[in-house]
Amino acid sequence: MKSINSKLAPALGALLCVTAAASVRALPPHVHVVPLAGITNDRDTSVSYLKLMVGQRDAVRGIYVETRVAGKSADTGNSGEGIRNGAFWLKDIESGDGVVLGKGQGVKAILLQGTIDSRAGKGHLTIKYLANGLLMHYRQCKVGLKKSGGHKWELVNAYDGKRITDIKVKTWWLGISTLQNVCPAPAANSHA
Repeated sequence: MKSINSKLAPALGALLCVTAAASVRALPPHVHVVPLAGITNDRDTSVSYLKLMVGQRDAVRGIYVETRVAGKSADTGNSGEGIRNGAFWLKDIESGDGVVLGKGQGVKAILLQGTIDSRAGKGHLTIKYLANGLLMHYRQCKVGLKKSGGHKWELVNAYDGKRITDIKVKTWWLGISTLQNVCPAPAANSHA
């Protein structure tokens, strides 16, 4: 069991930073962002900001993630704070596979899939996360998205109806145990 721990620990340590590995790093022209939630994890000090990309006529274009990483910059290699940005297009989010918001060493850790209706001002999303990297077992949670007036949107917990402003990725040695403030509280010892 110790050899499994030593092999998986480095991979899972890298797994939890929300990586904006999307094809577009800069914000597209004629698109502005609407802040939704901050994302942190218990493995490092990185902070990601989940934002909605909105274009002309208040049409949702996708999700934008900005990640700030303390230490060496992912882009320059210099010490200080590094910033990684990524755009995830609506057509990809609404595809059957959705988009990969976070991964580490080739392992998909956090995925997002669902629909967003700009005209109706609402969305239904599913966040799927790697609960057990050894067994490659995933769990998922539902999350709502709603327009809250003017140009504002907010994430809504699908289980209790509360607004979500902070998402805390809670981990265990083989993966993610829960996404706090999004998913219902996990049952004790239910990592498999």
